[in-house]
Amino acid sequence: MNYQQLDLIFPYVMFAYGALITLVLNSEKLMQLAEQRMPAMYRERLIGAQVLANLSLWLGGLWILQNLWLA
Repeated sequence: MNYQQLDLIFPYVMFAYGALITLVLNSEKLMQLAEQRMPAMYRERLIGAQVLANLSLWLGGLWILQNLWLA
């Protein structure tokens, strides 16, 4: 795999990570489930990843649009 192929795949990975974490953090049902089943340390780390998830969601989306526009 060369850097050109990685440049096409990585934005989708970034976007998917951001979308998944944002979905989990904004879902009441999933957060209630996390409060019941996850240890407090992991739950706090998940909540702490919200800024990174939002950044990944936006930057990954913009990167995907840039690749589509330039291709």
